[in-house]
Amino acid sequence: MKSASHFQIFFLVASLTLLAGAGCHKPVPRGSLILAQSPVNAAANSASDVLDLKYPPGSRVVLMETPFDPNRVRVLSESLASAGEPIVSYDGQRIFFAGKTSAASEWQIYQEDLTDARLTKLTSVPGGAMNPALLPDGSLVFASPVPKLGGTNFNQSQPALYVQSPGGQPRQLTFSSRSITDPTMLSDGRILFVSTSPSNSNSGPALFTINNDGTEVTAFAKPEDANSSIQQPRLLADDRVVFLVSKSGANTAEVVCLARPFQSRAPLFPGVTAQIGSVQPAGDGDLLVCAGNTAGNKPSQALFRVSSNTTNLGTPLLVDPAWNISEAVEVAPHLQPMGRLSTMDVTKTTGKILCLDANFSSDRTSGTMPPASRVRVLVETSPGKVHALGEVPVQADGSFLAEVPADVPLGFESLDESGHVLHQEAPMLWLRPAENRSCIGCHEPRNRAPHNHRPLAVSEPVIQLTLKEAGSASRKSN
Repeated sequence: MKSASHFQIFFLVASLTLLAGAGCHKPVPRGSLILAQSPVNAAANSASDVLDLKYPPGSRVVLMETPFDPNRVRVLSESLASAGEPIVSYDGQRIFFAGKTSAASEWQIYQEDLTDARLTKLTSVPGGAMNPALLPDGSLVFASPVPKLGGTNFNQSQPALYVQSPGGQPRQLTFSSRSITDPTMLSDGRILFVSTSPSNSNSGPALFTINNDGTEVTAFAKPEDANSSIQQPRLLADDRVVFLVSKSGANTAEVVCLARPFQSRAPLFPGVTAQIGSVQPAGDGDLLVCAGNTAGNKPSQALFRVSSNTTNLGTPLLVDPAWNISEAVEVAPHLQPMGRLSTMDVTKTTGKILCLDANFSSDRTSGTMPPASRVRVLVETSPGKVHALGEVPVQADGSFLAEVPADVPLGFESLDESGHVLHQEAPMLWLRPAENRSCIGCHEPRNRAPHNHRPLAVSEPVIQLTLKEAGSASRKSN
């Protein structure tokens, strides 16, 4: 066998080098930024859904490496008509964002690997997908459908949260009569999200949490004015949760402490009057803030980098008169949340709910209201249609226990001996298959621990309520 010539060896090595480098990029410098940008002069006249309003035609997701130069960006969404809502994977190697291929197409979630510039479409769900987030195991969480503009409360499905493992199919996580959007991860592995009532309700938007399998839906921060909106909750490095509040045309940022969210709500930037577009944590504890910038001839939305305790945004880190910067996230590895075990059993169709005291309520006037005699369980079988599943007796200590259908919106009405409604909870809660759920009371004061005693309801046979037993009378949900 003849040995290879020096020329053949050189040609082989050069060819392998070219193949290895095809489609690849040099490592991204740590601290580089992923930006969501929209043309300053873009028109949203053709907007058909809520993402169209925020990301008009031409909106894009770009990578800006250090040192920062607005004229030197790598467009990650180059093949898409519009894109936004970027997040970075825990290892800092992949970018996830919402995008659409044309003005008439639906928004879906895409992924781009920064090492090989390969763009992958992850979702193909009817109605579109938005608000990407990542579980600790790499599964994608998103909200769907994307709400349309101009619709009424009951002629379109409310957004819910879904989870999709790599290469798998989406599975629904939330089952509520309310709109559920903007998922984000907390350090303990819970999913934090925004829950918004229909516009005919007096209850404002609020923050809730669930486990990564959709169990244990729990109120996290109290509702705000029904005329306001809440968006983009994010966990900061100092264990505060920041979120945007929009009311009467003003966009501000507020925070709550992770350890006591019901007693700690406060403005993040008390002295700032600029419109806040987004707030994201940076790797060193600083904040990346996108906000209105009035300097220059054409006001635009610029990027600021500030300390977590600032009261002044100062000079912009990045500003471009041709582009609004609506979001900015840092390209760097970041803390991966804790994982959580699941006790859900998908072969089951029901769950159990135990209330320790149906008379324990923050809106109860002491001494003027009779105790609850029984509780009527409600279910929303279709948008706006609420039926009664049945009634459960309340024990002498106020407790009740019921087995109810899983994965449907559930509500409750406590009744006195004459059948008059004392308290009402619209169908916004749910149980997952085989979930055993307990609560302290109805509208109970938050951040309270239950009394240490065995409730009487657990000594009685469990009342089983099924969808087949739902009453024929229906009503509009609140």
